[in-house]
Amino acid sequence: MPPAHPTPEGSPEARNAEAKVWMKRGIALLTAGTPSALPEALQCFDHALAIRRELPFDSSSFYRWLLTACWMNRGDVLTRLGTPADLAAAIQSFDEAIHHLQLLPLEEDPQYRSRLALAWMNRSLALRAQATPESTYEALECLSHAQRTLEESATHGRPLGNSMLCTLLVNRAALLLEVSPPRMQEAMHAAEEALEMCRSTEHHVLQSAELGLKARHIFCRAVAMLLETPPVDTSRADDWIHQATDKVDEAMHLTATWEKPGMPGQFHALRHELFRFGCSLLLAYQPHFMAEFLLDVLDPENGSSLLARDQALCQAGLQALNLAAEELRRRGPLDLGLQGMDRLLAVLESLSQAAGRIKMRSEQH
Repeated sequence: MPPAHPTPEGSPEARNAEAKVWMKRGIALLTAGTPSALPEALQCFDHALAIRRELPFDSSSFYRWLLTACWMNRGDVLTRLGTPADLAAAIQSFDEAIHHLQLLPLEEDPQYRSRLALAWMNRSLALRAQATPESTYEALECLSHAQRTLEESATHGRPLGNSMLCTLLVNRAALLLEVSPPRMQEAMHAAEEALEMCRSTEHHVLQSAELGLKARHIFCRAVAMLLETPPVDTSRADDWIHQATDKVDEAMHLTATWEKPGMPGQFHALRHELFRFGCSLLLAYQPHFMAEFLLDVLDPENGSSLLARDQALCQAGLQALNLAAEELRRRGPLDLGLQGMDRLLAVLESLSQAAGRIKMRSEQH
């Protein structure tokens, strides 16, 4: 039975229905996540874009909104393709999306501002991928535009999108380490802001956990860069190291909550990287705290037994303990003098006991 009110062939509604088919096909190809699907996805979005550019978007916010989706998805594909020409085209696509989004009545629908902020963030990603000093600074500027857009939503009585703002802060923190010269303390501050936004939900919301771990990782990288960049502020170095190792410890236990026995989770690789960072940091600056740190992480009585079952992590911990003991023996007579040797022997004994405890626990699991 035909519909009561058929859509006239060639009408804006009919043409948009055709564009919608192309968009759905392109999105399906994009979400497949295979590089070989990206060129076809781009063709789909280009087909949809060609149709929607002919719709009456000048007189219709609805059609302009749909047009911005074409530009956004096109820019996403081009960013993933990643060649210099593709990245330049991606930036142009996001410029088009931003232009049309700014012409929408932003106060009428909260989605308008959210997509505008996302367009600035995606433009930042494409610029960051270009990896030039100029593009990196411009990428930071894009994130500032995105943050102002989100904050303007809050001033108009709408809740701030915490997930998007947290993602923005993590991206900003990472970019601050990539500019020349790096702005490490600003990066630490942005990472801390992001982390505070994630803490309440990271144990039960996957996206929050991922953002929280990334924020911790960036914070730790910033600390390492600060400690390696003269002149080092020695009055604050111990505090930076303490904060970094605390974040590594938190990350270890957070990743364990997202794993099941015998099944390494998606954060497995990041956990190992953060663990190695914590060990390296202590070995270089505070080897006498290595035993305390490793027992906090690897002893099931102090944390999760899942960590103790991670044999690679345990082996890395035992190696770190041995290296810390060797380093302290090497430094002892020179750094501590005769009066400090008693303390050195006590620390070495604690390292030995920690090694035995971790080895025993790992063998039990």
